[in-house]
Amino acid sequence: LLGHSDWIQAVAFLPDGKQVISGSNDCSVRGWRVEAGCEVGTVMKEGGAVFAVAASNDGQWIATGGTEKKITIWDATTHEKALELEGHLDWIYSLSFSPGSARIANGSRDNTVITWSTTAGERLAGPFKGHLWGVDSISFSPNGVKIASCDTHHTVHLWDMTTTSTRVARILQHDGDVYSVAFSPDGNHLVSGGRDKKVCIWSLKGILEGHSHWVWSLAFSPDSTRIASGSADMTVIVWSTTTGERLVGPLKGHFYWVFSICF
Repeated sequence: LLGHSDWIQAVAFLPDGKQVISGSNDCSVRGWRVEAGCEVGTVMKEGGAVFAVAASNDGQWIATGGTEKKITIWDATTHEKALELEGHLDWIYSLSFSPGSARIANGSRDNTVITWSTTAGERLAGPFKGHLWGVDSISFSPNGVKIASCDTHHTVHLWDMTTTSTRVARILQHDGDVYSVAFSPDGNHLVSGGRDKKVCIWSLKGILEGHSHWVWSLAFSPDSTRIASGSADMTVIVWSTTTGERLVGPLKGHFYWVFSICF
């Protein structure tokens, strides 16, 4: 799918799986029809590079963020700008919609997390402070009660959305920068990966070792029984969440780091 003129930093499927959204350093966000392999709708233009893209679970909204230090909410059908959310002091690195699509959380290079209303555009909570470096990845739990976020200071933080949004668990520690974090669809597992070349399943207190370089991307299977990891070693590995065994891989074929992965 050709159209961007610079690096593509983030991609996200709309819930129906028929369209994918891409964000690029060329300051544009584009929609693509998967089966036809063609661009769809008008180009959504930002004023700076786009580092993060997310689609709401109800299929109504697309969220983007990057060097402009703000989050833009777009109508997923018309590609018209609906809201701009401003409050961070530095670039936006990560975005995650709540399960009901009424909220969005984001992580920033200013070391904080903020949650917003997707309908009113109001700041609901935050900035949550505790990270010592930029927040590279963020994820809502499936019930919308917790948020997990990670940073390049080797840590994963958990936040409780039902209280005053204070950290509710000890800081989870890696031996290197943490680039990716995700909850399993059943909410029973939290997984993270990063520069220490390990995939950590925190609910099982397990460590999955097999990559020879940094772990950049992670995704759970729909039934939560498997995790796929993408690495700077240019491979993909699929793991069992129950036994910790390597099920498939390393899958080879990439010629550069695997920044994004999805079942």
